[in-house]
Amino acid sequence: MMQKKFQKSPNSIRSSLLVRRTELVCLEFDIKGICILRRISRAELLREARISMKEDLDRLQVLHNSLASEKNLNKPLLKTMNEKDKQRLLQFFRGSLQSRDIRQVDPAFSAKPALWVRHNAILVSLEQIRAVILYNKLFLFDPDNPKVQRAVKIISERLGKIVERDIDMTSMPYEFCALEGILVNVCMSLEKDFASLEPTILENLDDLPTRLTSRQLEELRSFKQRLSQFSARSQDVQRVLQEVLEEDENMINMYLTEKKFHPKQFRNPVEHDEIEILSESYLQVVDHLTNRAELLDNAIDDTEDLVTIRLDTIRNRILFVELTLNIIALAFGAGSLVVGMFGMNLGIPVFKEELSSQSYFFLCVFVILGSIISLYWWLFIWCKEKGLYST
Repeated sequence: MMQKKFQKSPNSIRSSLLVRRTELVCLEFDIKGICILRRISRAELLREARISMKEDLDRLQVLHNSLASEKNLNKPLLKTMNEKDKQRLLQFFRGSLQSRDIRQVDPAFSAKPALWVRHNAILVSLEQIRAVILYNKLFLFDPDNPKVQRAVKIISERLGKIVERDIDMTSMPYEFCALEGILVNVCMSLEKDFASLEPTILENLDDLPTRLTSRQLEELRSFKQRLSQFSARSQDVQRVLQEVLEEDENMINMYLTEKKFHPKQFRNPVEHDEIEILSESYLQVVDHLTNRAELLDNAIDDTEDLVTIRLDTIRNRILFVELTLNIIALAFGAGSLVVGMFGMNLGIPVFKEELSSQSYFFLCVFVILGSIISLYWWLFIWCKEKGLYST
């Protein structure tokens, strides 16, 4: 009875899972840099983002009503427009924040590094930092992530400078301060990881030529793998910032505050100095780290080549010793052949008693040893001429 009382029906389980999927836990930063923990659904997030587009949507509604009253149209607006205006309108709505865009900042999905610019929002997904920036709010997702927790302090300090009227921040709108806080945290995370890698790798590279052990080689392999992962991360951030700087339209659309409070003013497509300078400054930092990682990777490759040359040299020395021993064994084998021939039970005249003497014995010994040495020397010269010896 007790088990039946606490059992959940499939419908309740399905509804609870649906709530978990639609609601996201995030940190909401206001204009003063104060953050609160909040649960927000996708619909609420889209509603927050569309507040800045309210005037544009109102103008479209007024235009539709005027056209409908003039021509007595009962059909939807899209069916009464020509193809060119229809494409421009659809392009405008595609450029606004959509529900599918939120998957980029949802921790439940694996998202690639990106910085997407929409008419009413900026989506950031860099180094496990996933955020949606509006003209007056910042939503930072996955608050339990240690990297996100480290970013909270930096972002709060950057946004707090707007209220304090810091000299360097007076000309920067809210969305640029929030974006700069995220980029500062991303660059600091990359610098910290590289600072932990570089000294240990350089120390290992310095010790490896003098202490060539299997443990040193295993550590070098591990360091190279970690360096490759770091290079991939820094190159992703580098690619994202370069893509932003290559698109003038995206940089113009990043002025969310200006579009909110001055909707009738249209910025010149080439007047985006603030965001361009901001992106370039952090791109230089990432470029510097990427180049240093590339140089360190080249140093590892050079060290691996040096280790390979040393191993080849050691192997050649072992082969040299082995070949020398084989030649000596061959020379002594030839001498043993002569001794074996003299030791056979055959009647040999020189072994007769009247011809035997101590001088004859030593003569035979010296002749055999001389033959062994001559044979060894001849084989040594022959192997050297054929390139079998490499000293």
